[in-house]
Amino acid sequence: MDVETLSLLRLTTILGVLGFLLAVESWTPFRNSIRSRFRHIATNLSIAVSNAVVVNLLFSGALMLVSRRAEGWGLLHYLGLGPLGNVGASIVLLDLTFYGLHQANHIIPFLWRFHRAHHSDLELDVTTAFRFHLGEVLISMLIKASAVILLGIPVIGLLAFEILLVAAAEFQHSNLRLPEPIDKRLRLLVVTSHMHWIHHSQLPLHHNSNFGTIFSGWDRLFRTYSLPIRQEEIRIGLERYSTPEQVGFCRFYAMPFSP
Repeated sequence: MDVETLSLLRLTTILGVLGFLLAVESWTPFRNSIRSRFRHIATNLSIAVSNAVVVNLLFSGALMLVSRRAEGWGLLHYLGLGPLGNVGASIVLLDLTFYGLHQANHIIPFLWRFHRAHHSDLELDVTTAFRFHLGEVLISMLIKASAVILLGIPVIGLLAFEILLVAAAEFQHSNLRLPEPIDKRLRLLVVTSHMHWIHHSQLPLHHNSNFGTIFSGWDRLFRTYSLPIRQEEIRIGLERYSTPEQVGFCRFYAMPFSP
């Protein structure tokens, strides 16, 4: 599959999964909305569009260029896994990188200032997957570019990872009523919504766990896996941002700069 086809697949996957999960959430939500669902969706998608516009204006195509330059050297080049093996290894290695970055976002105070904007959402649905502060997005891009260079990630491997990453994020944040037996089996391999909801609990003991982005194995391996309470007992968000007025579009972007 060529790069152009994968780029188109990335866009259609993002929009397709978004539309599907929005419809399913409306039909059978796990939690009832605490405010206007339209306003919640509009706020998060406005954040996503604003970030996309700035990133594309500043760095349009830059990550793909870095990936093309990285081909032919880096870790994957020396491992000699072949084209298909390189794609698989790219997905696994980048997912491990983002697991580490996600954990760092909670440990390092400077990074937490930006990441807490994501956690400020008072309720979870598929649009929360796009609720990231621009500062965190730019930091993530720099980390991703560094990983691409050091690991020698090919363009197709990068695009394949990004397709899975966004689809996984949409699924994890969705307000989807998935039967526990199914969720339990799925989370043996991937991060599910039931696993990720714990990560969005108000309690630091809970949200400082379950850092996985695609695969759940990293949390099990590094002992950050946790499902300590029933899903119905989770209080979503952060205590310091407890009202809808505190988490709107403008205040969202000011969060890293408040005490």
